[in-house]
Amino acid sequence: MRRTSGIIAAILAVSWACVTLSPGNAHPNHAPAVPATAEPSIESTWLRYSWTAGRDLTGFPIDEGKAQGELTRLADRLRPAVAAAKGGRGVVAAFRRVLLKEEGFTYDRAAGNTENFLAGGVLVRKRGNCLGLSLLWLSLAERLGVPFRGAYVPGHCFVRYEKEGSRVNVEFSDDGAPWDDARYLREFGLAEAGPYLHSLSSAEMLGVFLKSVGAAYANKGRHESAVAIYAEGARLYPGLPDSHYNSGVSLHRLGRFDEAIEKYQKALSLDPNLPMARGNLAAAYCGCGDFDAGILEYRKALERDPSNAQARSGLTRALFAKGDYREAARECERAEALGCRFEPSMLQILGLYREGSPPSAGLP
Repeated sequence: MRRTSGIIAAILAVSWACVTLSPGNAHPNHAPAVPATAEPSIESTWLRYSWTAGRDLTGFPIDEGKAQGELTRLADRLRPAVAAAKGGRGVVAAFRRVLLKEEGFTYDRAAGNTENFLAGGVLVRKRGNCLGLSLLWLSLAERLGVPFRGAYVPGHCFVRYEKEGSRVNVEFSDDGAPWDDARYLREFGLAEAGPYLHSLSSAEMLGVFLKSVGAAYANKGRHESAVAIYAEGARLYPGLPDSHYNSGVSLHRLGRFDEAIEKYQKALSLDPNLPMARGNLAAAYCGCGDFDAGILEYRKALERDPSNAQARSGLTRALFAKGDYREAARECERAEALGCRFEPSMLQILGLYREGSPPSAGLP
């Protein structure tokens, strides 16, 4: 019995850290706070965090003066085109022509590359992912007083012109084409808008930005700093599930399971269809030793997606840790069919409980 307990302990030592980020060594106070105003400036916050993150993550902080100078040049180029535009679609066309066609800003889908959303990389390379191009667009709109606003769907953002009943979405992955809301629902597999597709305030759009900045710190293993940045993002946009979820991931990796559980629960309260949050919540419960709660959450995740290999693997391990070897053996077979792999020592024990195995005396 002692040998079996030792095997279980060795397996569990690595099991409950297997969490997934949706994207520390530095002190959390290195994260600059966004002023608590009704509508903080997109441009100033983008530049300030780009300087800090550039310094901390790449060693190359941006030159804010040069960045502001480039934004001034672009705004001056846009101003006469916007003044001559007729209606909302005309304004959208002016921005699209000047920035995407004439200036040559292009879309790069690599979300994890900080150069694609920090100001220096976007302005110098003239490349950006959906977030980087949205922040560029919104910074210039802020200077010109044009009513563009950000919008968000899971893992993706865009901008829209919205004024007096005129509403035009701008999709950067499609060369600035005007997608309607129904297309976003289809493309991102959303049954309904839920917490997504709403027109965002400047503060809320900055919350989306800080979610990605926090993920960049987390991807470097700097989870303490990431947690502080996620908290700032959640203050600006408390309704964004991703900030709470990503914060849960970093807290989980830091071994702060109770706090991680709270963040996962908050994310799920905002979007019950987050399969990774459900699985990570289950893993956090198991990390606290509450296997019953963990098993329940794994089963909920599998009800939504029976082919979720991570949840199936987690359920197998949770049942094994609880000592429910017969049920663990059944789940193990299902998990292996999904490509999951388990430690030979664990499989050796579960092999005694698989259907068709020769009977062994004294098995529980």
